[in-house]
Amino acid sequence: MTRRFPESAPNIAALATAIADPTRVMICASLLDGRAWTLTELSRALSTPMSSLSEHASLLIDHGVLAERREGRHRYVQIASTDIADWLEHTGALAGESVTAAPTLAAKTRDRQLIDARTCYRHIAGRFGTQLFSALTRREWIDESMNITDAGRAGLADDFGIDIEPPRSSTRPYVRRCLDWTERRSHLGGVLGDELCREFLDREWIVRRPKSRALKITPTGRTHLDWVLTTPEDHL
Repeated sequence: MTRRFPESAPNIAALATAIADPTRVMICASLLDGRAWTLTELSRALSTPMSSLSEHASLLIDHGVLAERREGRHRYVQIASTDIADWLEHTGALAGESVTAAPTLAAKTRDRQLIDARTCYRHIAGRFGTQLFSALTRREWIDESMNITDAGRAGLADDFGIDIEPPRSSTRPYVRRCLDWTERRSHLGGVLGDELCREFLDREWIVRRPKSRALKITPTGRTHLDWVLTTPEDHL
């Protein structure tokens, strides 16, 4: 019997079903580094048999959570869009608890590294991400309405070489709050968040940790970003 409702509504249940499995959650979490992974790489990283991982990945692709591309014999998957990445990060923050990793020293180290600094798709998350957001607002480079101030334009150009221009074809906001799932505070999202992450990587102020979306702040980065790392995180 077909169930009918008096009003139409988005099919949230279908999207929620797509990640209603710990393995699929871990697949999505791994891909929040913003890069495309092969199924072989994911299988090894998650210690999941290829047959099982392939089934989970296919379901996520069918529901629009992941996008797929093939190059030769390799099948690559990645988060389908920025909107999906933001949804996953926000859902993680609302969940209130984490999927428990294997109780090994290596797993605990990876968890600590992810909490300290990681990528949330294309921008910086974790404690460092929330410190960055707080530092920019404390300096009044970003106002309460999530706009770049005149001081912010000058500061971003002088300190990071980023010239602020209004987005042309993008519908994404230039600056937005993104609720961090480990810190329960906002880190910097939007186009500016992407540009700062890319700029810090290009300058090697931060580097990607091997086989993880965790980031490491380099000694050079600590020198240039001292004003960020010492900023109290009091902006939600």
